[in-house]
Amino acid sequence: MRKVGIKKVLTAFGKDVIVKAKKNLRLSKISTKGHLANGMNSKAKVNSSSVDLNITIAGYWEFIDYGVKGVGGTRKYKDGKKLKNPEPWNKKRVTNNKFKYKKHQPPASAFSRYTTKRGGQFAIAKSVFHTGLKTTSFFTDAFKEESKELETNLLQASVDSSLNSLINSFKRNKNITIITVQ
Repeated sequence: MRKVGIKKVLTAFGKDVIVKAKKNLRLSKISTKGHLANGMNSKAKVNSSSVDLNITIAGYWEFIDYGVKGVGGTRKYKDGKKLKNPEPWNKKRVTNNKFKYKKHQPPASAFSRYTTKRGGQFAIAKSVFHTGLKTTSFFTDAFKEESKELETNLLQASVDSSLNSLINSFKRNKNITIITVQ
């Protein structure tokens, strides 16, 4: 069986998902220069017993994709000054309940690439803890959109591969005569 067609379809699918995911990141105003966007890659592998497509992406992609619900609460300080009337934190829109902060805020060191000052890192961590991360669906939408035509393309590649395999086997075996009846 010729596996080139199936591998070609899977390779194209993986590349198209990554291109659309990067575009979705850009449209969500998330940097496309960081590890999340630049670390995405795909590899298709077709064996006689399996067909695999591996898409590699940074470990925190799910938090950016699904979003993280913040704890909310009230803000006691704004711009470094204590507020007389505490304001509520404006929570980000999260469209699922997969991830949410409960008791512990993210480590300040997770935000070291944004600022080298420890106080700034802590302020960002506290803000993310209270407001959360909005749902972007950058990868989920790209995957769903590209999956629509994947089934058709894989089916066509499988049929083509099987047909070519049969034709080649008939050509090699000279004892077979093909008779067509109309």
